[in-house]
This record gives sequence, C-alpha cells and structure tokens, in this order.
Amino acid sequence: MPLKIGAPEFTPGTDQFGGMPRNGGAMEFAGQLADWSTDALTPHLRGYQLAAQKSNAQHNRRVNEAARVLSDVISGKLDPVFWREALNPRNPVLVEHMRQTYPAYYSNQGRQMSLRETMAVTDYQALYADVLDRLYYSNFAAWPITNMPLVMDKDLRDFRQVKRYMYDGLVTPYTGSDPGAPPPQQAMLGPAPQNGAIPPTSATSTAAVTYSPLLYQSSASINWAAFVGDDLGIFRDVPKRLAIKGNRGIAKFITSLYCDINGPNTSTPSANPLFQSGYHNQLTTANGATVSNPRLSMQAIVDAYTILAGQLDATGDPIMIGAPMYLVYGASDYGIAKSMANSLETLQSNQGGSAGTSTSNTIGQLLRVKNWAMENLTLIYDPYLTLVATNNPHSWFLVCDPKSQERPGVEWGALTGFKEPQLFSEIPTTQRMGGGPDPTMGNFWSNNQNLKIMGVMGGSPIDGRSWVGSNGSGS
Repeated sequence: MPLKIGAPEFTPGTDQFGGMPRNGGAMEFAGQLADWSTDALTPHLRGYQLAAQKSNAQHNRRVNEAARVLSDVISGKLDPVFWREALNPRNPVLVEHMRQTYPAYYSNQGRQMSLRETMAVTDYQALYADVLDRLYYSNFAAWPITNMPLVMDKDLRDFRQVKRYMYDGLVTPYTGSDPGAPPPQQAMLGPAPQNGAIPPTSATSTAAVTYSPLLYQSSASINWAAFVGDDLGIFRDVPKRLAIKGNRGIAKFITSLYCDINGPNTSTPSANPLFQSGYHNQLTTANGATVSNPRLSMQAIVDAYTILAGQLDATGDPIMIGAPMYLVYGASDYGIAKSMANSLETLQSNQGGSAGTSTSNTIGQLLRVKNWAMENLTLIYDPYLTLVATNNPHSWFLVCDPKSQERPGVEWGALTGFKEPQLFSEIPTTQRMGGGPDPTMGNFWSNNQNLKIMGVMGGSPIDGRSWVGSNGSGS
C-alpha cells in the first residue's frame, strides 16, 4: 500500500510541484505522478519555462556585459583598474561609473554585484574560450654569426675606399761574402702572387688591396590599426626579427668572401681571389694532397695540414702557419665533423702506415694513432656554406686564426658604431591637441610606426696562404 504522508489542505495545482493532492490533503510519494492531473500540471510547467527563459536572458546579458568590460580593457578603452573593481567592488566612485556604463551586472535595487557574484565557472569558460585558446608562435631561432672568427675585423672611419698595402722581399737568408766586399742590397717588392709572378720582380705591382664599405639596411612599417587589433603580441617581436635579418646579412656576406657557387672562392675579386694557384692552398694532388678535392675525412685533414706546413712566402722561403686552427664545414658534413671531433683514435695506411697492393701481394699495415689531427681544431659550422656553394655543398676549409697571423686571409670591416647592426625608429609626429606626441599613432599622415635596421660593412680577401680549401667533389 502506498505510503501516506499527512499534509495540509492544498488548492489543486498550487503545491511546489504543481501536483494535485488526493483525499483532501494527503500526498502520495510512491511513483504516483502518472496519476496526477495533466490539466493541473501543464499551466505550471509553462510558468517554469517562462521563468527560466527570463532568467537565462538576464544571465546572458550579464555575461555579455562582462565580456564587453573585458574587451574594453584589452583594447585600451578602459583602464584595467575598472576590471579589478568589477571583480571586487570597493571604490564607490568607480562602482558608480561602472553601474552607469555597464548596468547589466548590477541589480535594479542598487545592490552592488561584482562579476564574482553574477558569474559561475561555466560562464568563465564561455567568456574566456577564445582568449585562452588563441596563441601566437614567434619565428624560429637564428644562428649567431659563427664565421666571424675566420676574418680580421676592422673599424672603418668613413665610407671612403679602404686600402691595404703589402710588400714582399728583404727576408731571404743572408749569404757569406768576402770581408772586404760591400754587403748585397735588396729591395722590398710588390706582393705576390696577387699581382705578379713568384718570386716577385721589380716590375711586380705594388697596388693596394681595396674595398669600399656599403650601407646595408631593411625596414618594417606597422599601421596603428594593426597595433590596436594585435591582442596576441604579434608585432612585439618585429625588432627581434630585424636584428636577425642584420646578423644573417653579416654571416652570409662573410661566407661570400671565401666561398662562391663552386666552393672555395677562386673568382672574386678577380684581381685577388682567396684561392688561386699562386697560393698553393687548394687540396689537389699537385699541392701535395692524396686525392684532389676530397670530401671531409681524417685523411683529408692530414693532407690540409701537410699543405699548410709547406707554404712558402713570395721569395720561396718557408713561413710559419700555426696557432689556433678552425675547421669550417656546412650542413652536408655536419655529422662527419662531429664524429671526427669525438673519435679517440684513428687507423691510417698513410703518414706512417702502408697500404697493401694486389699486384705485389703485399699486406698493408694500419698505424693506430691518437686523434692528433682534431686535438687543436675548433669546429665552426657555417650554416650559409651550403646555400652559397650550391654546386659543391660538401666544400670545407682548414683556417688559421687570422688574429695570430701578420697577414690575415680575409678582412671584414664595419663603420665605427655599426659593427653590430643598429635599430632605428621614426619619431612619432602625431599628437593630441594640447598634448604630447602619441607613440602609438606613428606618422601623422599614415599612422604608421616605422622601424629600420642599418649596417655599414665591406671586406676582401688579403692573402690565402693561411687557408686550405676543398670543394669536396673528389676530383
């Protein structure tokens, strides 16, 4: 039998459930809802639906009003202090301003209701969904100027042509003579092989190696409207991007001084390229290498050392090439260079070992040696090498530290104050009546903020005898 609970008399349809009590006052709670009067229940369901719709409309207005407040704060139309006041009302003056401007989240009875009181967790998800899910990824990181140690860097005073003079001669070994005879005299001669034969003669040109610095620059212009709409900070890294642009320009320029499309630079400038026959600084069998233009390997590095050790000055006497050494390579040989640098020992059939031959039935002997060839080498990865030497991307170089040589292989010069690229911005020319310049408005006529980066530099090969290069083609 259903459980009966005594209850006061109800007017049909007026209890809290919109139900109809039975037997003059007792209500049944044993699944008897199906027996209740549909006619009595329907009007009350409609009332609940209307009340819910009205409540939802008010609730949505409060959410929309809160979103408007947040939007105004982000866009700069409203000071952030009002957002804090909306979350936690304390200042009556600010609250009154908010009530008049954004009345939807304040009750009509005048009671101050903050956003905390009018919004639930689900409301915050709806309000912040687009803000929290929007993210801006900046540009890739860039390599530093890794090849700067390969050049002698100089400060330039102005834009005039740079001249570098060199003289050979007056360094040959002196010879014995009769005590009564006058000493033989010698003269300083023009450099060779830059402009003449080896050894130099009195006819050898004494013209200087020259280059002229040039202005390098790039700019960016951002409209005021773009700044206003940039809530992700997209334009904040524009100076960083311009700085990367400047550093990359320097790195690629230096690479072009010792490398061309075919590998080691044999063409520019035509009067004195870094690699030429007179310098004997290319890895070929004619200069003492095991094979011509070998790809980077332990044997190839040993051959490069052999060529450096045999370098002669213009009069045919030996010169000392030593001190710190650099191994320069590109992306195509990145793994090879790293593996060689981390090897402990090598097995070699040349330079101490012997190779077996099938014709004479001799057995080769491999000499096990410590990795001395890599001990004093500093690896320099040039990311632009493969992009410049497109015909021979496996090109590589063995370079003596230019700062330890009396005559460097390559010189790079920058105008004083511009050794690092300099960033500049245009002074804003827009101001409010009676106020000062507005930095966000930029130029008066275009509303653009203009930035640019500038550098002044130049360079040239000087003397190639402290460099050895291979195009890596194997021929």
